[in-house]
Amino acid sequence: RHGVDSDGPSAPSSPRSLDEQGGSPSPVNEFSQVPPPRSDDEVIERIMLHSLGHHVSFERTAGQTKITCQVFYAAQFEALRRCNGCEDSYIESLSRCNPYVPKGGKSGSAFLRTRDERFIIKEISTAEADAFLKFAPFYFEHMFWNWTFREERPTVLAKIFGFCCVSYRNKSTNKRLKNMNVVIMENLFYGRTCSRYFDLKGSERNRMADESQLDAVLQDENMLMHIRDRPICIRQQTKRHLHAAIWNDTLFLSKMNVMDYSLLVGFDEAKNELVVGIIDFIRTFTWDKQLESWVKEAGILGGKKGPTIVSPKQYKNRFREAMKRYFMM
Repeated sequence: RHGVDSDGPSAPSSPRSLDEQGGSPSPVNEFSQVPPPRSDDEVIERIMLHSLGHHVSFERTAGQTKITCQVFYAAQFEALRRCNGCEDSYIESLSRCNPYVPKGGKSGSAFLRTRDERFIIKEISTAEADAFLKFAPFYFEHMFWNWTFREERPTVLAKIFGFCCVSYRNKSTNKRLKNMNVVIMENLFYGRTCSRYFDLKGSERNRMADESQLDAVLQDENMLMHIRDRPICIRQQTKRHLHAAIWNDTLFLSKMNVMDYSLLVGFDEAKNELVVGIIDFIRTFTWDKQLESWVKEAGILGGKKGPTIVSPKQYKNRFREAMKRYFMM
């Protein structure tokens, strides 16, 4: 979460399945295996930058249902949570969750939110899970350097603190009943009271939300109309920090072949701040997206505005330019 001062499937294929492992292994805690003389910072650096990805499986039986939870990159996510001061309360928070409908959500994914509102659990597709499994080591590296050099390498990525696959099987037949890939994310608006929300992609094609709806999440065309009358002015130093973070994050996501992410913005008028974070950054550029881009570029679908689906590099450049227009000094 980032406050800005304002003046106005199956489980991904790489981890072995429980059956292949021959039972439920004991969790691997790399922190406990490090020699005592090393500092906590050295341990975190070694795990987030140099450690192999350990995936841990847990199994439990309830009646005729066998429940398996595979936790991917267990040590790296623990290190990331330690960097952000939420490791001690993480499991306690996850033990109490409620169904959650995010404002403006259109993905159709299932969501939960912890009762203390610190974390959001989101179901992701098998394709997204496979993509994240591959670029997770680069994500940990990106987040580590942000933690180490916060001023020089800022980020506004909404942090993902966990990634797992939960499956249910019939104990007798071993038939799979349900399988879900989920990520555990920070709640950007934890402890905040925001009056307005924007989901910004830098596109003006079909990016107008109905402002008459209660708790509507507004979009790019709404933002352009808003700033004509009431420009969003932020301090010069804050703007430099924000755009440096957007530059760093979009460069990273472009290298990972990721696009279609958004900058989620909330107006916390009680504290006179903007709360911002880049969300939905797991979606990679695939051939179906490429085909959709070609169709829209050719004008087959009609419309005079630029295509919403472009290459990761084009998306990065468009996103950066739009965010510069939206936030002024």
